[in-house]
Amino acid sequence: MKNYIIWLKDELKSINTAGSIMLSFIIGVQLAFFLTAPITLLSVITLIATLIGSACTVYMMIGKPINGLLGLISAIGFIYINWTAGHYASVLDQLVFVALIDIPLIITWKNWGHRIENGVKFMKGRSWILTILIMLVLWWPMMMIYQHLGDTNPVWDAITLIIGATASLLVFKGYGDSYSLWLLSDFVTIILWATALAKGYSASSLPMLLTLTFYLATALYGKFFSIWKKQ
Repeated sequence: MKNYIIWLKDELKSINTAGSIMLSFIIGVQLAFFLTAPITLLSVITLIATLIGSACTVYMMIGKPINGLLGLISAIGFIYINWTAGHYASVLDQLVFVALIDIPLIITWKNWGHRIENGVKFMKGRSWILTILIMLVLWWPMMMIYQHLGDTNPVWDAITLIIGATASLLVFKGYGDSYSLWLLSDFVTIILWATALAKGYSASSLPMLLTLTFYLATALYGKFFSIWKKQ
């Protein structure tokens, strides 16, 4: 436990300049919105989850396994937020993320880096086509299932789950292609929460929308500049 705590401190201090600037910006914006709105249990959980979630993506984009612990903490908050918003597919998406990414990173904190040192795998064209086809085929039945369950936005929530779960699976199996799917997932989830903001069915809509836009920025950075970038 002592070694783990020391490792956590070293990981937190390993953030680079780009990550520090991006994280400082989103913290300032989220705090401003939090302090100018009614303070409730949901708003407090939203603030904590979005700030820790933003930190998680920053450390993920620079290839640091501490994002496992940060992701687990933020996922608990996002599960609550999505449940209150009626985004039941996104709740499952967070659970998949925890199972395939956060928990393995926490368990393998000592040797996680060896996966990258030994080379990241990438899918070929045929694999990409098959992956996209499977996701498209699953979209309609998944949408119908969540519509039956009373999801507030089954069309976009279902595809959010499909893309997010696929990206989590790729990370779990050591594929660098996951960043392409994270980009697509961010776009879709932004639409999901933009709809929530327009329809006004969740008080967390604006903070979540800002966080997901931040996620998109970190995913773009991670795709082109991080340690996962194909050499």
